[in-house]
Amino acid sequence: MKAMILAAGLGERMRPLTESRAKPSLPLLNRPIISQTLSYLKAHGVDEAVINLHWQPESIRGVIGNGQRLGVKVHYSEEQLILGTAGGLKKAESHFQGGGTFVLMNGDFVTDCDLSAVIAEHKKSGAVATMVLTPHRPGTDYGSVEVDPASGHVVSIAGRGRKPGPRVAEIESYTFCGIHILEPTILDLIPPGVKYEINREVYPALMQSGGLVKGYVHRGNWFEMGTPRLYLEGNLALLSTASDPATAAGADPSLAALKKSDGVFLENVSLPASTTAAAPYLIGKAMAMGEHCSMQGGVIIGRQVRIGSNCAIRSSLIWDGARLGDKVHLTDSIVTSGVFVPPGSSLSGRILFRVEGYQGKRDNLERVGSAWAARIG
Repeated sequence: MKAMILAAGLGERMRPLTESRAKPSLPLLNRPIISQTLSYLKAHGVDEAVINLHWQPESIRGVIGNGQRLGVKVHYSEEQLILGTAGGLKKAESHFQGGGTFVLMNGDFVTDCDLSAVIAEHKKSGAVATMVLTPHRPGTDYGSVEVDPASGHVVSIAGRGRKPGPRVAEIESYTFCGIHILEPTILDLIPPGVKYEINREVYPALMQSGGLVKGYVHRGNWFEMGTPRLYLEGNLALLSTASDPATAAGADPSLAALKKSDGVFLENVSLPASTTAAAPYLIGKAMAMGEHCSMQGGVIIGRQVRIGSNCAIRSSLIWDGARLGDKVHLTDSIVTSGVFVPPGSSLSGRILFRVEGYQGKRDNLERVGSAWAARIG
């Protein structure tokens, strides 16, 4: 089965984390989000995928390559100008013409949705498109979708697509999850070479003309990564999911090999005996930590990180290659690769990133040693 992953966006809501890399390449449980996405698709029968690229394309191409390592044959469709969800799909049309049902998926979230069940239901329904939906979640930026609960038909998307006539008595409203199951005939509804959106333009026109768009409601885990706050919360929530025996099966399966005990995941690394650590936490290989450090509230530390002595880390994410001096206190923060946090720093709700190469706005930024610090929002 084939799929397309939408990864061309600028990631503007995620700035400054996306200043030098595409959003789907950000680390999630110490693996790029795009790797998690491909592994998820592979688990549900996808063996070939197209990834569209625009912003910082090498940050994705460099970690995925041809997909062989993940067991999925990967093609790339690079867009000089962003073409939107439908326009990007149309540009990659040659990969899907003449084929069967395929998946179109955003590249900035993770979920434990049973995609195989969604595909089976889609094929049984005879729909042109099926949208995976979830109950409304605060803070997410995916549109509201109205569904007729009796038939499962989508009747409007953000107010678009509803036919004239009597309103269905009971309408249920959900958040779109970012997963579509599609028939190739959808490609005939998209004009070539222009920016076009599938939810705002293709689906409303399809519904107005009598085409069937179905909704499939997923009530399990779904973590959107659209902003730095959601990104941090999603990492920690997914770590907690992997730590709970009742929900671990729906978490990143790559963590299973790193599990040392409930909520403790270590990649060929050991902690000093003086460490005070409360699960859950995940630590990448070649991490070095000084004496008398503490971790609590959920902590994810990447590979080749150096942490001084007497540090306290709570509910925070530290990317590969970062360094913390002695007596650093971090709470609800993200430290990106290459950053050195000076000794004695006490930071809460901050993103720390390198000064070198930063071209964005400097309003509301502060200097912390050789790094910039922004509020996480």
